[in-house]
Amino acid sequence: MKFKLLINPDKEEIIQAQVHQKSIFTDNLEKFVLTNGNSNSIIAYEDKDLIILQLEDIIMITILNNKITAICVNNKKYHLRKRIYQLTNILPKNFWRINKSSIVNQIYIDRFEETKTAGVNIIMKNGLTDYVSRRCFSKIRKRLY
Repeated sequence: MKFKLLINPDKEEIIQAQVHQKSIFTDNLEKFVLTNGNSNSIIAYEDKDLIILQLEDIIMITILNNKITAICVNNKKYHLRKRIYQLTNILPKNFWRINKSSIVNQIYIDRFEETKTAGVNIIMKNGLTDYVSRRCFSKIRKRLY
């Protein structure tokens, strides 16, 4: 197999692959290429199946069982192969980091609730809850006011 990269800023970008036959790899490559420029979706996995998730369907991204997991509006959970810090740089501004291991979609926030130990929990519209770190809460308060 050979790889060839041509850089010409004056021409339209095109990715072309010449293969002997269609395979799972070519399907995954096609989906990756077609969604990479689209900031409204992200690649996720359900078991070993590749899924293209729309960002507006994601309620929360968190770590479950040592895996980065996207929880969606249909209450399905999908595995992501990016780290939380990488996702923070990729996701649009309506996704807020609330602690070291979670990011939430601002659209689905129901309310913030004070805890007995002077901390803050976030409650999502579907009932999910998580704690908000002090550092992240101060950033969120600045955005809200």
